[in-house]
Amino acid sequence: MENNKDEQQDAVESSEAGSDGNEELNSEASYSTSDAGSTGEREEPFPPTADGPDGGGHGERPEPSPAEQFADSARTQAGEAADALRRGEFMHSAAIDIGADGDDRLIALLCYVTQVLIPLVMPAIVLLSESSKKRPFQRFHAIQSLALMAFFIVFGILFVVSFVIVGTVPLIGWLVSGLAFACLVPLLALMGLMALAYYGYQAYQGKRFSIPGLTSFLQDQNWI
Repeated sequence: MENNKDEQQDAVESSEAGSDGNEELNSEASYSTSDAGSTGEREEPFPPTADGPDGGGHGERPEPSPAEQFADSARTQAGEAADALRRGEFMHSAAIDIGADGDDRLIALLCYVTQVLIPLVMPAIVLLSESSKKRPFQRFHAIQSLALMAFFIVFGILFVVSFVIVGTVPLIGWLVSGLAFACLVPLLALMGLMALAYYGYQAYQGKRFSIPGLTSFLQDQNWI
């Protein structure tokens, strides 16, 4: 009996000693952790690189340059103009301008029809005159007619250049370019004359209207 009591007492003492040792170890570990956190140096994260937030060169794309914005707007509006012409739409958002008097209507008409004989001159005169600043109807149609004629000129130059390139091919190139030039040039010239006459007539009626693709492009550039 006494031996059993001694063994039980020894077991109790050993368990208490073990618990005390564990508490001491836990307290030392917590102390060392808190001490390291208070005295150790904090590791700062690396700053983000200029290539992007993930440092892999996959950041935001730079803003397009004015030339790129101009080209993107031109491509977009050219597609819209082509779609409108395929649907037979030559004019959008036509509305009577009640502030336009007889002189405004006449000047707007001349801005379109005079370009058949003297391209670009009449719209330029209107825009350079002091009175046009007080005549928004005249200024609107002067800018629009000037842009329309500039488009015709650029298109014509590209058209001729393409025929010259095709014509560099001996025999076949000369034949194809000659026939196409003879057939297409009169047709395109007639379409241009009809467009100027049609838009001039609408302007003489006192209307503000949008030419598909062209007017939207001018508005994107803040020219109108």
